[in-house]
Amino acid sequence: MSTSKPQPLHPGPKRKVCPVCGEYSYSRGGVHPQCSVRQADEKRMQRLKREQASKAPAKPAVDVKPWQKICPKCKNLIHIRKQVCVCGHQNAAATASRRQAKS
Repeated sequence: MSTSKPQPLHPGPKRKVCPVCGEYSYSRGGVHPQCSVRQADEKRMQRLKREQASKAPAKPAVDVKPWQKICPKCKNLIHIRKQVCVCGHQNAAATASRRQAKS
């Protein structure tokens, strides 16, 4: 048994290929409406990407783990449960808990 299909006797008209996506186009102009929008917005999108890349925040030099925090005074990594840093800075939560204990 052969699985190939016979060639049509009267081939249909040649359809236009969209120059943007490379698929057959169903529109008269030969370009899909969504492809023409994408083509028109390409320059604007490239400009926006460049602006966003320049505004991107700098990544921290140190990878802070969930159990670590950065001391605001000396910028060292300390454990999240440490109340007092090596530099002597006291955590705001530590002073608040001491205030509650005194009252």
